[in-house]
Amino acid sequence: MASPLRVLVVDDDPGMRDGMAMTLKRAGFVTEQAKSGEEALRITRPGAFDAVVTDLRMLGMDGLQLTARLKALDPGLPVVLVTAFGSLDTAREAMRLGAFDYLSKPFSPDELVSAVRKAIQSEGHLKAEEPGEAPVILTQDPVLAETLALARRAADSRATILIQAESGTGKELIAKLIHTASPRRKGPFVAINCAAIPETLIESELFGYEKGAFTGATGAKPGRFEVADGGTLVLDEIGELPLPVQGKLLRALQERQVDRLGGNRPIAVDVRVIALTNRDLVTEVKEGRFREDLYYRLNVIPLRLPPLRERPGDLALLAAHFAERYSRENERSTPRLSPSFLAALGRHPWPGNIRELENAIQRCVVLNPGGTLTERDLRWLLDPSQMEGLPDDPPESAAMPTAPDLVSVAVPEPLPSGVVVASPDKPLRDVPLGTPVALPLGLSLPELERFWLLSTLAALDGNRTHCAQQLDIALRTVRNKINEYRAQGFDIPASGHFKDSE
Repeated sequence: MASPLRVLVVDDDPGMRDGMAMTLKRAGFVTEQAKSGEEALRITRPGAFDAVVTDLRMLGMDGLQLTARLKALDPGLPVVLVTAFGSLDTAREAMRLGAFDYLSKPFSPDELVSAVRKAIQSEGHLKAEEPGEAPVILTQDPVLAETLALARRAADSRATILIQAESGTGKELIAKLIHTASPRRKGPFVAINCAAIPETLIESELFGYEKGAFTGATGAKPGRFEVADGGTLVLDEIGELPLPVQGKLLRALQERQVDRLGGNRPIAVDVRVIALTNRDLVTEVKEGRFREDLYYRLNVIPLRLPPLRERPGDLALLAAHFAERYSRENERSTPRLSPSFLAALGRHPWPGNIRELENAIQRCVVLNPGGTLTERDLRWLLDPSQMEGLPDDPPESAAMPTAPDLVSVAVPEPLPSGVVVASPDKPLRDVPLGTPVALPLGLSLPELERFWLLSTLAALDGNRTHCAQQLDIALRTVRNKINEYRAQGFDIPASGHFKDSE
């Protein structure tokens, strides 16, 4: 088994330094910290670290000076620079000194981890990722399920794949799924964000360069195509690729070989390319920003991912998943998702898609650990201006009976002691009040809403007032829903079965 990869984190800000180190630890790296460039040099020796992450602006030796000293000490050591004061000139200088990547603050934990992994891989420290298992993609949506089936069928081919979808829908996750389901799964998985690299550097990043190719090229460096040889290359934000580089990319795809900057012979590569974009490339072609011939070369197998607003049946499923995940990561009790909370999820358009939902649930878990999440918790995080007119949470009342605690949208295996498995068409009259109830996977949001309301009514002996209080909704809403379900043909008791409290 391979030894854990070691990363040195250098920053004179202890909070930032600890945060980056913790992020990398969670991703499986072994980290060591240094509070200055001078300290970093004292503890660095050839082979001691697989990568270095350093801030640019520090007291004493800055990040650029440290990069130059580290590359002189260990030429194969990849360095990732991070800074809140980014500029094109600084990026050029960093690359000239041998830095692999340049992250501008603020950046996400995923961006940091991805940059470090790619840096290590580019320098040959990591020839291939561990094959592992395919990523788990949670969905009950038939359109997405069909797309996933198509992706798996295409995985064992060499065909280029183009994934078009809005930001935050999980395009790179689908690319990873294709890689792990393909014969190339033991080869490297290399991703590059075409929008994150300055136009003057993107060509050398993709195709590499020879020593002396330009001022500062003190040694040869392979491009991402060569690093991905035998595996998969993901070109994220392909629509941002400059037109001059698009022509060279087209030739690389057609000929299966690349030309390094300053090189005098082509280098053969065996790479499966997956291109990702949130742009409409057909429109980009019509407006002259994207080459038509490159579009058709990439669009051999097109995949489109539906935005989250078109997957209402996945909202409760994903919310429960993220609530459990971030409760576990933050060592907090998993909160209960109330019916008003789930209904509010369905009313929000989620322009940021799954990434926005994940962030919202994470904030809810951190700011309201345990207990019950309601519509007020979600609205306060998404848009405080929407709080006006929302009812306060109903007060706890020992005298009013409580409905069964609907704790899960996926039946766990094995079930915890005392949990009853329910189904949408199974009445809960015989279930003692307060008994935890698990719902089976496969319920859409309307089914979940109907099940919750009718189950609560059944547990409360048809008392619509108590039901409205328990579910934090208006009494009129309960009455209207009963009539709606009866009109839809569901077996609803006659009106005389229900009652209201004075």
